Amino acid sequence: MLKIFKPCDFHVHLREGSLSHFVLKENNKHFQKILVMPNLKKPLTNSNLLLNYRKKILKINKSSEVLFTIYLNKDCSLKDLEYMHKNKLFFSAKLYPLNATTNSTSGVSDIKKMSKFLTFLEENNIPLCIHGEHVHNNDDPYEREKKFLDKELSWITKRFKSLKITLEHITTKDSVSFINSHKNISATITTHHLLENTYSFLGNELKPELFCKPIIKGSVHQEALQKVALSGNPRFFFGSDSAPHLKTRKFAPSCCAGVYSTKYSISNILEFFWINKKSSNINKFLTQNGCKHYGLNYDKSTHSYKRLKNFKFQKYSKFKNDYLINYNCFDNIWLKI
Repeated sequence: MLKIFKPCDFHVHLREGSLSHFVLKENNKHFQKILVMPNLKKPLTNSNLLLNYRKKILKINKSSEVLFTIYLNKDCSLKDLEYMHKNKLFFSAKLYPLNATTNSTSGVSDIKKMSKFLTFLEENNIPLCIHGEHVHNNDDPYEREKKFLDKELSWITKRFKSLKITLEHITTKDSVSFINSHKNISATITTHHLLENTYSFLGNELKPELFCKPIIKGSVHQEALQKVALSGNPRFFFGSDSAPHLKTRKFAPSCCAGVYSTKYSISNILEFFWINKKSSNINKFLTQNGCKHYGLNYDKSTHSYKRLKNFKFQKYSKFKNDYLINYNCFDNIWLKI
């Protein structure tokens, strides 16, 4: 038996249309707060798009506190950002490098050209969330995160010293070291990057349901993530990057990037901390560290979870004429009672 605060997920993809109804309902079961990403088919780059999306999501939201992000690129305007900030329409800004992941064809090719927007964020204490990969022709996908630290993120932290930054879904020991050596920057860690490595992803049989951006790394990097998550280090916290894609898109000649982990993410995290005898740090990783980084209050009422062995997990969730593929790592499950 474990008693924990209701967790927060500081990196969620709800998508749009009827799929967002399905995905948000699952999020409402598990999380008190969710930070929702703006990389829709038409990214949320202005107040009209954001207001329309907010209205649709908040209308169907049942229990979670939904925090919205704006998609930061050259199409944004400072005047519109000021309006949205004044009216509290968004919580944070998200920066995607061009073509780094799903729906990032409107991303940024040269971060230095975004200086006026980064200045605005810094002056108004608005968090910047970053997909941290340096993408260029004929590159090595396994080196993208390290190159981003060296080329882009180092420049940002030197130029904007008080800008609050979240490096999303880190995958390398290099990112762990970078976070620990810089102020005003923290990082999210996903379920799948914490629990999987290149061997489990493609060492035996390729598992397309684990294909994501940034790509899952080797065990040396995985162990660095595990160590820092289990430690309760306040600079690292949970962000699932749960990304729903239909089975026909995942098991396809051109597999799309994203792991849908929402259904069993909390169970997986609880089992991971339990077997490593670090249950005392679960609240830090799942709730407290992220809220502290973002300056948010959180519900301190506790919820009880019971551990059941050899549970029959639901691999696929039916959606219309297709399925979503639920990520799960362990044989045992933690159910809220």
